[in-house]
Amino acid sequence: MPAGALERVARRIVAEGVIPSVQISVWRRGTSLVELAVGKARLAPPWPTTLDTPYDLASVTKPLVGAGVAAALVERGTLDLDAPVADTLRDVDPRITARMLLNHSSGYPAWAPLYEQVDRELWGTGEARRQIFAAARRVPLDREPGVSATYSDLGFLVLCQLMERLSEARIDAMFERLVRSPADVDLRWGWSPRGDEPAAAATEDCPVRGRVVQGQVHDLNAFAMGGVSTHAGLFGTAREVARLADAWHDPSVLPPREGALCASLCDCRPFWRAEGPGSHRLGWDAVTRGGYTSTGSRWPDDGVGHLGYTGTSLWLAPSEGLSMAVLTNRVHPHDDQAHKDAIRAARPLLHDALWEELA
Repeated sequence: MPAGALERVARRIVAEGVIPSVQISVWRRGTSLVELAVGKARLAPPWPTTLDTPYDLASVTKPLVGAGVAAALVERGTLDLDAPVADTLRDVDPRITARMLLNHSSGYPAWAPLYEQVDRELWGTGEARRQIFAAARRVPLDREPGVSATYSDLGFLVLCQLMERLSEARIDAMFERLVRSPADVDLRWGWSPRGDEPAAAATEDCPVRGRVVQGQVHDLNAFAMGGVSTHAGLFGTAREVARLADAWHDPSVLPPREGALCASLCDCRPFWRAEGPGSHRLGWDAVTRGGYTSTGSRWPDDGVGHLGYTGTSLWLAPSEGLSMAVLTNRVHPHDDQAHKDAIRAARPLLHDALWEELA
């Protein structure tokens, strides 16, 4: 299907001069419907984005890795969603469960600059990772666990530790074996081009690192711990993100892949339906009504998805068998209010344009 309304909206967004680039992929039941890439992956020196340019997925890592691995561990009986996390991580509040970490009702606050507690010379090492994990567990709760929801990176850091301890494997190894390999998608931790592959889209001119970040995770907590976590760190193209989402609509239709590290892709659909005290399901967000929503006015009510801070998103419409990945580098070169306002305005326009195109 040629891009029509969707491409016109994407070009208009880029032409406004705040969001440098937009890359989109839409899939339905094994078929690619729309692919487009508009704008610049980097502004200086300028070079264009293409369909093969990878982006920092930011918190889209949460459903793909956090929920994806958790669903697989639940299937295998390794993770009990309702057991106290303190059974495994003894210094965590005994009221908190994995379910609360996944639906953001654990009581942990949204975020903290944990990287500031680690000697910068240690950044990227296993010791820095250990220190950030320990610091996340120690952050005081700001509300009663299980009662209300506040979106929390810290909760997902604790989730990462829990799954690694239960599985005796690091999260990147679990993601490779349980999600990436059986789905056969090219999603990586950071992005170092191989051969003539394009470099990743640039993100912020980071005041802490003193340079434009490219190919390394934008989130500083994730960067300090080596770029591998359940809350951020994954890179890829819109095509590969949407392909994985498309497979999750019905994992049973995936043919066995020779050489895959796991026989089958985990089933995330029960996680999509598990409502919590807020808008989040288990690792996924849901469509909201009655106010602003990034999915626009026409996305089906059974939709699930997630946003990423760098200007990324993934939304699924299970009733339609539809998946839409929208990737931008809206933090390039500056993460300021103008860039935040621009992506907030752009997201519903792009999702509404898809339904106009499909009509």
